[in-house]
Amino acid sequence: MKLIRVLRAILSEIFEESAYERFCAREGVARGRESYAAFVRGRRVQAKCC
Repeated sequence: MKLIRVLRAILSEIFEESAYERFCAREGVARGRESYAAFVRGRRVQAKCC
């Protein structure tokens, strides 16, 4: 069970990182605290609307 949790956390991190990279490219912003905060806010809004 612990192995499954670890693998799930790893995959989640990988996909989150990819999504953040796409966000930065789409918005034309550099990686940083402000852009990551905007990314997280955007993901929260998407999660609430569905």
